[in-house]
Amino acid sequence: MKTCIKSYGGNSRCVRIGLRIIRIGQAAQMIESLVLLVFLLVSAAIDATAQTPSGNIFGSDQQVGNAIREAIKWGRNLLFLMGIVFVGWGVVNFGTDKPAAKQIIAAIGCFAFGGIVALVYSISQGNAVNLDTGFGN
Repeated sequence: MKTCIKSYGGNSRCVRIGLRIIRIGQAAQMIESLVLLVFLLVSAAIDATAQTPSGNIFGSDQQVGNAIREAIKWGRNLLFLMGIVFVGWGVVNFGTDKPAAKQIIAAIGCFAFGGIVALVYSISQGNAVNLDTGFGN
């Protein structure tokens, strides 16, 4: 080891610290497989009570459906707000002669996908979705 230290710069503190870190890394690499084996054995010995569908975590089917509907509603609102932000960003970029096409395309995508999510939310609420071809007449 002393010849290694001398060939890398004498008794430099940085060289000694670096070599110590390398030795620690080599030791960690040697015991890695042993630690993994012990972890797998311990985890296999633990009782599998978390896989039984009971308790308050899973709840009823109605709670799961409500959670999905609520997530869809939040996604719809988030997409709408992101569309507004992208439109504003695109307008500012257009006004300052910067490229604005990506922001406008992103806004169109947010509004379009937000409309699809709103349609899915409406269907999940049990509402009928009518296509109005009379444009309000």
